[in-house]
Amino acid sequence: MKKKLLGVLLAIAMIVTMMPAVMAEALPADGTYTGTGAGMHSTIKVEVTVEGGKITAVTVLEQDETVGISDPAIEQIPAAIVAANSADVDAVAHATLTSNGIIEAVKNALSGVVAEQTEVTLTPDMIVVGSGFAGLAATVRGAELGLNVLVLEESVRVGGCAHNAGGTISGAGFKLQAQAGVEDTPESFYADIQKQGGEGEYNEALALTHTQRAKDAIDWLDEDIGIDFGDRTLVGGAYTAMPTLRVTRALGSYAMGAANEYLNKLYARVEEYIAEGKVQILYNTKVTKILVENNECYGVMAGEKEFLAPSVVLATGGYAYNEELLKLAGFENVVSQAPTTSNGSGHLMAMELGGVLDNADEYVNYYGGGLMTNGFAMEYQVKSAYPGVVIVNNKGERVAAENAIGIANWHEAEESKLYFVLSSNMINTEAAFLSRGMANKHPMTNNGWDDFEALAAEGKVVFKADTIEALAEMTGLENLAATIETYNADVAAGADSAFGRTAETMIAVEEGPFYAVETVPYVWSGISGGIRANGDGYLWLEDGTVINGLSLAGEILGPSNILGKINFGGINHSMCATWGMIAAEKAVERKAQ
Repeated sequence: MKKKLLGVLLAIAMIVTMMPAVMAEALPADGTYTGTGAGMHSTIKVEVTVEGGKITAVTVLEQDETVGISDPAIEQIPAAIVAANSADVDAVAHATLTSNGIIEAVKNALSGVVAEQTEVTLTPDMIVVGSGFAGLAATVRGAELGLNVLVLEESVRVGGCAHNAGGTISGAGFKLQAQAGVEDTPESFYADIQKQGGEGEYNEALALTHTQRAKDAIDWLDEDIGIDFGDRTLVGGAYTAMPTLRVTRALGSYAMGAANEYLNKLYARVEEYIAEGKVQILYNTKVTKILVENNECYGVMAGEKEFLAPSVVLATGGYAYNEELLKLAGFENVVSQAPTTSNGSGHLMAMELGGVLDNADEYVNYYGGGLMTNGFAMEYQVKSAYPGVVIVNNKGERVAAENAIGIANWHEAEESKLYFVLSSNMINTEAAFLSRGMANKHPMTNNGWDDFEALAAEGKVVFKADTIEALAEMTGLENLAATIETYNADVAAGADSAFGRTAETMIAVEEGPFYAVETVPYVWSGISGGIRANGDGYLWLEDGTVINGLSLAGEILGPSNILGKINFGGINHSMCATWGMIAAEKAVERKAQ
């Protein structure tokens, strides 16, 4: 009996060993199937072809993921699924959510699952438009205070641009600050804004409320929500430093992604309230209009459908992915690596009501060196500090010492374009000149030089020629040859006669082929301008009218409207938590009326 049982087991083992990898899901009959899944920021639609009992093709039909960051997943996951004859494949590193969205879409296509829009199942006291950090803060605080909250999110998941943000948050007089032995007050915070930001350069009512309440928001995150602030230390703000340490960090980290600590803890609380029937989230629901009558907000519209509530919170984020709004800063050309959800939808709806976009002429959060290889969506940037590079305007003339080049140089340049000129003797393949950008962590082969040569072969933004004269003709940089002649003479003399660049940073432009790279300003996250609001956070129109019940929370308020002409670290997250909390409190007041 034992021998017979052993023989059966061995036979089974042999069969299993000889079997090819099989799909976890059963394949349908031969044919073409479509399905959708939730990517990083968008619904991903795929087409799956089954032939001869195998998956023979996977095509991504529709997606609105972040260009560059999502590309490896879109390229690799369909091929991996075909190769494995299964949707059970590993996600691509640094593009996990896009990968999972494609995988989900394929599985839904093969199983026939169709996502359906959920109908509203509660009577909302407050509608929150957007579910980033600010929207989640407003939602959780509102539910805590007894409100029924309906969240309308235009994308497929919560979080917005905070997924890629660092952990900083700022305020004055919060308990963690006192625990660190730092004495500070909201009044001192406001006084520093007056001094450093420039009195009259910001919204005084907004700044006053923010400095008073930011401490309460941080204490709430710390003590109620349970945010892990790492070693609970304080740091000086990035960009403009203040005389008092007012910045702390989730997970004790500046690193991109640390803000997920805020998102994860807040969303965990949201899930609890969803289970209790106090909160509902509708995804893929883009709000297109704010409903107002007699200066009172009473709801919103998404397409042709009305959603009604006595309080509405616009927590739609910034406009770092809205080309026309960004150009208000005075740039003729600009590119962005921000999430597509940072599209300024809330700004535009507020402006339709008569709202004002203040401080949109600020450009402190812009950077230089973006490439227009894909229109407005930035795929690549170059390093202005690359050894030896010479930077010229569209006439072929240097504009500053290259090691001191700043965003103002792009702002002042015709068409907002500067050209980075390199000679072959400057190229060191052990160092990177071209990179994918701040938000894109996908490694580049050969330190990006393969991509650089591929772009040069296209000849659209990277130009290549055997002589400087030919390069000048190719690019229209008419004075380039004379500029390089003078520059090379300065290199030989050991002194920069034009801008005082130090000799050790100068390398002669002498060996061809020669390259010129056309660059423009770029953004990748926060912007400075924002919609005007009063001290309660309600929309404040150009004519002085206040729209009661319409709260603004988060980046839509604009850090410059609070700080003026400075940029203080942690302000964006502070605006999210502070004004999300205030919006919920105002909704409670309206419910009680």
